Amino acid sequence: MGLILRDENGMHFWREWTKIIRSQKFTKLVTIQAPMRNRYAFETKMEILASTPRVNGLFYSVERNADRKGYHIHLLINAFNTSIYQLAWALDIKQNNIPYYEDVYSTVGVTNYVTKHMKDDQIHYNYFNKK
Repeated sequence: MGLILRDENGMHFWREWTKIIRSQKFTKLVTIQAPMRNRYAFETKMEILASTPRVNGLFYSVERNADRKGYHIHLLINAFNTSIYQLAWALDIKQNNIPYYEDVYSTVGVTNYVTKHMKDDQIHYNYFNKK
């Protein structure tokens, strides 16, 4: 299930998010640069991806592109024996829409990277965990 953490004023609990992300065993950091005109375009695709048998959990954040003409996704995923090809197939996107697909070497580093714009309503993000 997705998880939204906000206080009574609608502010994000950034510290709580970073604790959750750092406590997970994410194995891959992925950037998805598929055509997206709104920040919620991949919500259903991510929910479907999270429900696949090989995926144990995922966190993603959607950020506005530098040219302000669309969005891109930073995805942290804990999946068993999954390739860039399988990820593209599961999300129904072209493999070249995934310019970055690498192992996670620093949990703290990737957590800071994927939550860097987590202020007010600047980005969309979600977390799915099967446990």
